[in-house]
Amino acid sequence: MSLLEFKDIEYLVGPEVHRIKVSGELPAGCVLNISGPSGSGKTTLLRILARLKMAEMGTVYLNGVSWDDFMPASWRRRVSYLAQKPALFDGSVRYNLVKPFELALVKQDVSLNLERAVEMMEHLYLSSGLLDQDARTLSGGEASRVALVRSLLLQPTVLLLDEPLAALDSKSSNAVIDLLTSWLVQNKDRGVILVSHTGDFQRLPNLQNLYLPVKEGGKVE
Repeated sequence: MSLLEFKDIEYLVGPEVHRIKVSGELPAGCVLNISGPSGSGKTTLLRILARLKMAEMGTVYLNGVSWDDFMPASWRRRVSYLAQKPALFDGSVRYNLVKPFELALVKQDVSLNLERAVEMMEHLYLSSGLLDQDARTLSGGEASRVALVRSLLLQPTVLLLDEPLAALDSKSSNAVIDLLTSWLVQNKDRGVILVSHTGDFQRLPNLQNLYLPVKEGGKVE
């Protein structure tokens, strides 16, 4: 059984209104890289899988259970989406890490481990001194790494990453890849789906690829 499986997902993208139809699966312990030309709907697919955008048709299964059997918030707790430019709350970095754990849905599943948060931050070359810094003053690269730490603290089953290295230098990029590798190896019942235009993720464990072509006339097969 696949960790995450999506069947006959259909949606429209682009000013020329291309219709995308795609199926795929993410085995447990694996990484699925979504690639394709501009306008093929890679980011849109991630947002649909996270239930942040509606598909016209199709079904997604998590460990064999349809997404229709989950409340949207419960699904997003398990299938966590991290945008290329992640949103942070007004307030300190510490507040941004703590805030999700104030939700009843989260508190019943997982508790905040601030010590682990600091460990991950330092691994990503973020000083613990940033905890009391206003999140609005972070650089793009710092904000993306803080958002990644926040997502991992929530212990999702599937992590959806949209260009996670876009704002990072090579040193920070390698640190992110090392952290994701460790996260996957520690628990085989996890997986990552990502969109990336770089080849840096080739060393992640069990990497697979799904290509989204856009054909003339807007038909994708």
